[in-house]
Amino acid sequence: MKRLFLGLVLVMLSLAPSVSFARGIPLFFQTGDELFEIQNAPKFEDGFSVGYACQRFGVFGADIWTWDCDLMAINLEQFSAGPLEEPLKAELAKKYTLSDRVRNAWNHYGAIMVLLGFAIVGLLGLRKG
Repeated sequence: MKRLFLGLVLVMLSLAPSVSFARGIPLFFQTGDELFEIQNAPKFEDGFSVGYACQRFGVFGADIWTWDCDLMAINLEQFSAGPLEEPLKAELAKKYTLSDRVRNAWNHYGAIMVLLGFAIVGLLGLRKG
């Protein structure tokens, strides 16, 4: 049972694309800002494009919850965001929604995999006990 649990933890850690580190110790949860590109959105000068800047809570690099999302000019390479002019922002808000955010598979579905892993470990533990 312990080997299965440790195996699941190792698989989840190896799949997580961006596990945060603090003092050299990997954290299993992440909070703070996250930037999302929008596919085929307008590009601006200096590498900025239209995207969403959100607050997030994640586990093993997978988003559990995002909130306070705002349409902004973002640059993923510099991990920076800036405001859009109000008329342009209103026009783009009609065209792009939160569902247009580009997310990788782990970021989008990783929370389900984490929950399934814990459910399987829990069920196996109940079967043994």
